Amino acid sequence: MKGLNGWMRVLESSQAAVLSTLLTELDRITTDDDSSGMQLAAVILKDSSLTSNIIRVSNSVFYNPSGVPVTTVSRAVINIGFKNIRSVCLSLKVLEAVLKDRPSPILVSMLAKTLHGATQAKALCKDLSNTSQEEVFIASLLSHLAELLVQGSLEDEVKLMNRDVNSESTDEQKNRSAEKHLGVSLTRLSKTLMKQWRIEGLVHKVLSKPEEPERVVEAIILGDEISRAALFGWDSLEFQDVMKRVADFKDISVKEAHEHSIGVADEAAKSIKEYGNGTLTKYIPSSTHKVARNSEENEKEIKVLEPDSEAQLKILQEITELMMGKFNLNTVFKTILKGIHHGVGIERVTLVIFDKSHQKLVAKYVVGKGTEKWRERFVLRYERSLSGFLYNLFESDQAVWVGGSEHKKITQFLTSEYQGITGQKDFFIAPLSAQGKRVGVIYADMGISSRPLDKSYFVGYSQFIQQAKLALNILANK
Repeated sequence: MKGLNGWMRVLESSQAAVLSTLLTELDRITTDDDSSGMQLAAVILKDSSLTSNIIRVSNSVFYNPSGVPVTTVSRAVINIGFKNIRSVCLSLKVLEAVLKDRPSPILVSMLAKTLHGATQAKALCKDLSNTSQEEVFIASLLSHLAELLVQGSLEDEVKLMNRDVNSESTDEQKNRSAEKHLGVSLTRLSKTLMKQWRIEGLVHKVLSKPEEPERVVEAIILGDEISRAALFGWDSLEFQDVMKRVADFKDISVKEAHEHSIGVADEAAKSIKEYGNGTLTKYIPSSTHKVARNSEENEKEIKVLEPDSEAQLKILQEITELMMGKFNLNTVFKTILKGIHHGVGIERVTLVIFDKSHQKLVAKYVVGKGTEKWRERFVLRYERSLSGFLYNLFESDQAVWVGGSEHKKITQFLTSEYQGITGQKDFFIAPLSAQGKRVGVIYADMGISSRPLDKSYFVGYSQFIQQAKLALNILANK
């Protein structure tokens, strides 16, 4: 739970921040009647990946039915269209920013739904000018940008949030879950991001969610609802309810609204495929394709890790044998972490040790789901100060239950640094020393299921901490 400021720092540090500069320049040029295609090409040429992607898209059948090869950005701008270029550039950069790592199925499905919704909103405004239609598409896409960037951040809090929501969730449901797990609603985060990036215009009206929206805002809201309802199926009650509103909006029959929306979905899938990401089309319902309900990630139930007293005893015996035989400290510590995880039943465990400077601690071994990035992210600053949490932890030389009532004397010094790394306020942490020399700490939490820790977990955890201290003393006396 990072709150508004914490999440803004996460988003601002992402590569997606270049979007703000790009959008500002594109807006400045495309809204100026005196601007030329050459000026627009100059902006695109500043970004090598955007340059290659724009040329590739302009050579697609969608924008280049004649098949005459396009090799320059200036020609690509002409093919795509001066007024269409903003939405194409923005779509390409959002795809690049959000899909830069290995994206989760829920992120891919949400991105597909966002692009589908923006296409539906644009299609609802066919009676407006090309410029206004592009404004609608861009505002629709930008209204979901913060959510997409949060999903792409791979933070632990997002995984918790995604246990409550998926692509079919309403904005209200997603905001409620975000407030619980992120410490800020997605709507508030979106508003702040747009303000920070100085992006003006229609997107602010969309995010304000007015009770009586003007027509273009209503189109964006409807487009978003069409893309969500379509996930339930073209014949679902959810989709039929939205079609009644579309029929009223366009002053057509429900049947015509139904046919129109499916046709637009086909267009959305086709255009998104031209952007170079065929995977996304699997998540967009069309006249020939039905999307499986819920993403693979959400359908997969989290297997709750339970305490295993038999495994706990077996691993404790294994540790004893390791210390009595050919002693290898690394093997002992790996086995201790395995005991805390598999035996005691604590979901995430890590050994964090001092680096050479002795000013910070870094993760050496990690166990459990959701710890994949801890080797890079789990870094703790050590301050030799009477008000420092780690300083007081080592002075106490005992295992501490942060969140437990018995250790408030030490936990009063805790900073938000730990929660920023793990997303947890309830965890165990124990100092490790050998002959007065500080070595590191063993940290453990329930960060996958967010189940509460209790005394039985702490007793089991403490048993393995005693084994770790014994191992360090044996090594020190050799």
